[in-house]
Amino acid sequence: MFLLTLFSFLLLPIRLSASEPARNTRVYIPNYEPGTTDIYHYVVTLLNLAMAQTESEYGPVQIIANPAATPQQRQFLNLRNGRTDIMWSVTTFEREQHHHVIRIPLTGGMFGYRVLLVSQDNPLFITEIALDQLKQLSAVQGSDWPDTDILKYHGFNVSTSVYSSAFKLLDKGMVDYFPRAVHEVFEELSTHRDLAIEVESHIALQYHNPMFFFVSEHRPELAERLEVGLQRLYENGDLQRLLTSQHFYIRARNLLKDRTVYPLSNPLLTEETREALSHYPSPLSNSL
Repeated sequence: MFLLTLFSFLLLPIRLSASEPARNTRVYIPNYEPGTTDIYHYVVTLLNLAMAQTESEYGPVQIIANPAATPQQRQFLNLRNGRTDIMWSVTTFEREQHHHVIRIPLTGGMFGYRVLLVSQDNPLFITEIALDQLKQLSAVQGSDWPDTDILKYHGFNVSTSVYSSAFKLLDKGMVDYFPRAVHEVFEELSTHRDLAIEVESHIALQYHNPMFFFVSEHRPELAERLEVGLQRLYENGDLQRLLTSQHFYIRARNLLKDRTVYPLSNPLLTEETREALSHYPSPLSNSL
């Protein structure tokens, strides 16, 4: 019954109706980007559930996806200028300064568990590699990703690239490895079947890297409503049940089993976020 209810939320409309409802009943969100289909549908389902939790107090809303997919930097710009009302992202000190942030983790810490994409049969990764050795090899990350700053802070040798090119650099042997969130690698390997890359088998990196909802400062009432709804979902267990029932979550949990996990700190978190994380333990870490 629970899963049937969740699927019904996925079918809720995300486009304007002919009746053109009042502006404050519409909630604009980003469209999905390639490679994010599973996590996108999960987050939109969660958002619908949070809105349903608060409908009696705040009234109905219509969630509307923006017409085209945009990169994350553009999504934050759209949030700031009011073209988007809600988006979701891993958090940083800088991102929290300019938007309403709802400090309730959406993905149970999965974005902080990083496995390594490597070229197939790379002799450097046949056996387990020590953390100090790993830092001397060449990693690739996106130029504007928080992960790049986190890894550089810890002394990793990191070069930057646009996302689509990073896989080709790895395939051609121009970098040694590409750290990816543990749930992302399945869709990425499927998308890049023409490249000779695979997931390294022995280790993972881990740091606090929570994904939060961010709400436009033009919509303070929406931020309040979303926080109330999410808190209710967490307290009644529906948030955790939704997350742990996802196929991408189950595959990620299984991929992490029996790996050596190297913990790292995240210097980009605010004190408020560090405090919030102590109240929302990761179901993923508890299952390993």
